[in-house]
Amino acid sequence: ESVSDMRHFEDAADQSASRMSDLFYDDMMKLYDEEPEAFARPGPNGGMVQDSKEVWEQQVVYATQELESAISFAIAKAIEEIEMQLHDGQYYDGR
Repeated sequence: ESVSDMRHFEDAADQSASRMSDLFYDDMMKLYDEEPEAFARPGPNGGMVQDSKEVWEQQVVYATQELESAISFAIAKAIEEIEMQLHDGQYYDGR
């Protein structure tokens, strides 16, 4: 068992991931407002297609959810790996 399995570590990782994904959401929506033509993509019949702000927001919401999960997982994995290195003596400086 790792300290990352402890509730307060899980809560802290989830809160950090949530804050980061909120920033991502806010910035992605601001970018659309500032330069909507930058979000055009090739259309199926040629030319460029630009999604409405509502469609863009739906995509950003899905991406934000995936980002939040990935960040939370990465934090837990980093804690576990560093904890294992600590228990293995990799931080012992020989003094």
